[in-house]
Amino acid sequence: MVSRHEAVAILEDGQNRLDELFERLDNGHLGKPATIGSWAAKDLMGHIAFWEELALQALDRCRGGLPPFPDDLTTEQRNDRNQQEQARLSPSQLRSRFGSSHAALISAIGTLTDAEWHAPADGDTPLGDVLGGVLGAENHPFGHAFHHLDELDAYVNSVVGSSA
Repeated sequence: MVSRHEAVAILEDGQNRLDELFERLDNGHLGKPATIGSWAAKDLMGHIAFWEELALQALDRCRGGLPPFPDDLTTEQRNDRNQQEQARLSPSQLRSRFGSSHAALISAIGTLTDAEWHAPADGDTPLGDVLGGVLGAENHPFGHAFHHLDELDAYVNSVVGSSA
């Protein structure tokens, strides 16, 4: 199991790497469609924010003795719903959402005690593992950002060049 401190370090590292890349894009490049798969870069920004918001909701629900999610939607269904809802948002609005959701998540994790982190939250699954799954990528708890870095880096380098 990943400790609270390790989780925060992983999340902060991922956020810093995403921030470095997103900061190299102007709003025009952020909003250009189909540059990261079928998404614009702003869509990826909103996607990361969305999953951090879901983790905050799961944390609140688990603390209240409820299952992490109020429904049985699949990851794909959640992503599709989020993309539809955020399509109308500007790059500036998504930048704000991206920063504020991350700050709220780090703050919320910081309020947890070790006992809460290790306490069963979903059946026998400890809260830390539940959050690691919501915020993770395959074989990388809390590593969702890392799952998307290569595609974002390739796009950024294709439009503004390498910073190295």
